[in-house]
Amino acid sequence: MSTGYPLPPDAFNAGEFARNKVLRANQGRAAILDQYLAMYHDFWGVSEPGKGSRHTSAEMQAIINIMPQATALQMLSDSNALRDFIVAVAPGVIPVAYMDTAFEATITNSTIIIGNLRPAWQAVSEVI
Repeated sequence: MSTGYPLPPDAFNAGEFARNKVLRANQGRAAILDQYLAMYHDFWGVSEPGKGSRHTSAEMQAIINIMPQATALQMLSDSNALRDFIVAVAPGVIPVAYMDTAFEATITNSTIIIGNLRPAWQAVSEVI
């Protein structure tokens, strides 16, 4: 037994459907950017520019060294591809500090050599 009155069917509203599709597309783009930034933070041990890294250069090198180098190289390649995709579909949304590795990184003979933390990521001393 129904306790309410039956609702008439919703009328088709092209504008509402279009609006919802655009909103979902915008949410998807934001989610991709958020995931890229989260993965960047996690991998390099950084939280935001000017705050430093939880890893020293030596620690980051040790992390890279313990991975199979093919895996580490592929991870860097995949990260660059994702960054390039985001830049292509949403130019200007990735902050400049995220356009390169947080640490200087050189690839020699399929080996990644970690250098210093890049200036954008180095901890800024508070001036009192």
